[in-house]
Amino acid sequence: MKIKSIVLAAALLPIAATAELATKQASNPGWEASVMGVYVNTDSARRDADYGLGLRVGLMKELQDKFHMELAGFGNDIERKVGSGQDWQYGLGADALYTFTNTPVQPYALLGAGALYSDTAKGTDTKPYWNTGLGLMVREVWGALSLRADVRYFQDFAKDGSGKDPFSDVRFHVGVNFPLFGRTQVKPAQIIETERVVEVEVPTTIIEKPEVLEGVNFEFDSARLTVNAKRMLREVADRLRHHEQIEIEISGHTDSVGSAAYNNTLSQRRAEAVRKYLMDLGVNGNRMVAVGYGFTKPVAANDTEDGREENRRIEMRRTN
Repeated sequence: MKIKSIVLAAALLPIAATAELATKQASNPGWEASVMGVYVNTDSARRDADYGLGLRVGLMKELQDKFHMELAGFGNDIERKVGSGQDWQYGLGADALYTFTNTPVQPYALLGAGALYSDTAKGTDTKPYWNTGLGLMVREVWGALSLRADVRYFQDFAKDGSGKDPFSDVRFHVGVNFPLFGRTQVKPAQIIETERVVEVEVPTTIIEKPEVLEGVNFEFDSARLTVNAKRMLREVADRLRHHEQIEIEISGHTDSVGSAAYNNTLSQRRAEAVRKYLMDLGVNGNRMVAVGYGFTKPVAANDTEDGREENRRIEMRRTN
């Protein structure tokens, strides 16, 4: 069946831009917090400085696929080799991170800058700093908890009375990342109706029988949607928004590798991840229920890789 939508031609560009922005917002997994220990290998120019220890906390947000922004604060001491006490450093800054993969093991590069407050025996000073480095994040090691470590070249311009600034230290960070609060809900773009006629194909029926959502896959042994899965679910969300009266069951299914309890939990988490992402794309969550069936409903034999791959699936079924 074809329906006719009347749209203002001059509004097409801003509407497209709004839709693209909504898609980007929906793909963001929300804010994460990080807590990391700091070890400072000090610049030899820091007189009798030996090493430093401290703590760093941050807030990280995925801006788009593989690109992240992290706001962070840190504090650490600088131990002296002789009896001249300790220096203290406190900083606030922002880092841009690029993760090289979407797999559970994610190497990344970073570049950032900020302000550093230095308190030494010679007085205090506040100056800028910048840092760059390489790191590794291992996603969902324990539930939603991710392990993280990186090494950074860190240069600050704060004076310590020696006249040898700026100083170039090497900093090592080890800690964890964990989800903090949720994703942005996306409202469908509003269209001003007037003047120009555009024909749009809309399916006459939807989900008359259980439908396998082809291409909706997950990272290995986790409930994190792949980039391609998010792309496929945008099309599903478009269909569901055109048929606001229907209610659906989203079911997760696994192969028979592993225990029944483990697979039931994994399939439930994956079904819930699909439901949550469709909600982020503007589909009313009250219309959807997520159910994990584990390996209780195979559609192929589990004794071949092809069969196991076919059994690992997400299905959608109308319930009203």
